[in-house]
Amino acid sequence: MENKNTGGANSIVRKVFRTAEPYLYLLPGFALLIVFTYYPFAKNTVLSFFTVNKFREIKEFAGIANYLRVLGDETFIQAIGNTILFVIVTVPCSIAVGLALALLARKRRKASSLYEAMYSLSMAISISVVAMIFQFAFNPSMGIINKLTGLTVSWLTDPNTALKAIFFIQIWANVGYNFIFLLSALRGMSEEVIESAKVDGATGIRLLTKIILPAISPTLLFLLMKDIAYAMTTCSFTLILTYPVFHSGGPNGTTEMIMSYVYGKGIVGTNYNAAFAATTVGFILAGIMMILSLVLEKRKVSYE
Repeated sequence: MENKNTGGANSIVRKVFRTAEPYLYLLPGFALLIVFTYYPFAKNTVLSFFTVNKFREIKEFAGIANYLRVLGDETFIQAIGNTILFVIVTVPCSIAVGLALALLARKRRKASSLYEAMYSLSMAISISVVAMIFQFAFNPSMGIINKLTGLTVSWLTDPNTALKAIFFIQIWANVGYNFIFLLSALRGMSEEVIESAKVDGATGIRLLTKIILPAISPTLLFLLMKDIAYAMTTCSFTLILTYPVFHSGGPNGTTEMIMSYVYGKGIVGTNYNAAFAATTVGFILAGIMMILSLVLEKRKVSYE
């Protein structure tokens, strides 16, 4: 009787372990997310409703006063506009360029490894190195951009061109990553489907829009959401290329982003009240954009 009871208990333990085993493998990842993502965000949100000193010690409850203060700051409103424009311009352009390059490289050739490496090169270069490369390229006196175009524009210090230059750099930096994923998606398509579509008269734009894009739509959705999340929370090129010169987001704030505003208020100015509130506002805007992206999943994304 004892053996039967022991065997039954062991069977239950094994069954429970098999059920729980997949979740145990996820525990390290969840632990890192909780410690380095969810906890800091929750703490930031809570502190945004309080007045804190430069040592981040809570002094008093402030309610929504911090939010009203940053939303009444013209610089922050400009940063919101720049960030949204940054997303609208760089995200679709980097995906479109990556898709175009992937379509060119879809068929394997003898030189495939050469131009695949060239197309994906930007993914292998760190942000700081990319910034330094384009700082020289956009140099008004010796930069290759002005040499090739015959212009004498000071791209990164002119209010009319500084943000456009940041757009161009961000698109170039994102293309390699998007190219790799889209090339993989295109090569994963069945050649029989494409050939059948061509036999039925689907060529050129019709083949692209009716056959290819629906087939790779899950990959496009992933890249869209990844790029939106990244674009909403990045300010690397602003901080590296314009912040040291102007001690702010470019000439007249033209390259100021939400995160560079947070950096200026929190890290440089130790005004944590504004930084906490601005961070939360940025998160809400990013969340809204992500939700709008997910609307496309129901309407445009096909998993068949």
